[in-house]
Amino acid sequence: MLKRGRVALVIALALVGSIVIEAQQPAGAPYPSPEHKKLSVFVGTWKDDAELKSGPFGPDGKILITETCDWFTGGFSLVCHSESTGLTEGKALSMLNYDPEEKVYTFYELNSFGLTNSAKGTVDGDTWTFNGDVKMGGKLIKTRFTITLPSPDFATMKSEMSVDGSSWNLVMQLKGSRIKQSLTDLNSCPHSSEGWVFQCFPIWLGLH
Repeated sequence: MLKRGRVALVIALALVGSIVIEAQQPAGAPYPSPEHKKLSVFVGTWKDDAELKSGPFGPDGKILITETCDWFTGGFSLVCHSESTGLTEGKALSMLNYDPEEKVYTFYELNSFGLTNSAKGTVDGDTWTFNGDVKMGGKLIKTRFTITLPSPDFATMKSEMSVDGSSWNLVMQLKGSRIKQSLTDLNSCPHSSEGWVFQCFPIWLGLH
């Protein structure tokens, strides 16, 4: 009974959402906005080399990551899969979307360590900055990861943590190279296109 009630609630929310969308735009199926399409910069398959920095949040070491992202049906979101080897081995599933109400990008991840992570971000030119919170040892730690794409097939990322929200500790630096470009039309956003997983930082949290 509870399961059927939850399904009915999801359907009702979807119907309400579709009514609101239809009231705000011309009749017809909803379509991805230019903000949604900016996520296409991550589409492709990438190999990442990550270096963890020793400090109050953990030891140093290297991680190799294979990252893949697919457009979810409709072209509004990316669904990403990653697998890491090296200092820590694990898998992660993450989702990227754009929230037109808050005008921010949203990130959500779950991984094979049983942990979850979420963040909100903005983009300025070729730089994406995401901020979030995570609990470690009963304390709320602020997280920040910044991704820069100086060229279409190369990306760098740095992950930082802060206890007080003002002083930041560099936790990880990453360099990624695109090894496979999607052959599909990004504007049509089919479910079968391949791409780059957004970030590996929460995987490292599984060490704790």
